[in-house]
Amino acid sequence: MDGFVQINQYNFIGSRVPNVSIYGGTAVESVFSISLDRKTQNWWLNILGHDIGYYPGKLFSNLTSAEKVGWGGRTVTPPGNYSPQMGSEYFPDNNFVHACYFRLISIQDQERTDFGPTKQMTNAFVDNSDCFNAEHYGDEGGYGGNSLQFGGPGGNCGN
Repeated sequence: MDGFVQINQYNFIGSRVPNVSIYGGTAVESVFSISLDRKTQNWWLNILGHDIGYYPGKLFSNLTSAEKVGWGGRTVTPPGNYSPQMGSEYFPDNNFVHACYFRLISIQDQERTDFGPTKQMTNAFVDNSDCFNAEHYGDEGGYGGNSLQFGGPGGNCGN
């Protein structure tokens, strides 16, 4: 990741996740955040309560606000190859023991107050709905705040 300053030797971007959920079984959650240090203007990545590293503020010298943020997943394969599954390989179905999910998603307004995006504020980007999908459920379903699911079986996705 160009510009990222790694500070944790044990946890890093791209490292293997030690525990995973089992489809229809116990869900394993990882808590992470990306936040701005207002003093240094660095953007910090924190996973499970541990700072992993940061993007220096100088990389974002023109950034005073953002019009879009994103949550979800991505698979990458060489052209002509089948895409791997995303998450548990199942499509979103509003049952959070089935597909990969984010919950308690939030953004901040100009006063630095956290709030969850409404369904009207969101749209899904899915490049091949036969292979993957994403659904934002807002604050419905009793999952402790704003949530979304994403995933799919992958396959011949026409990369």
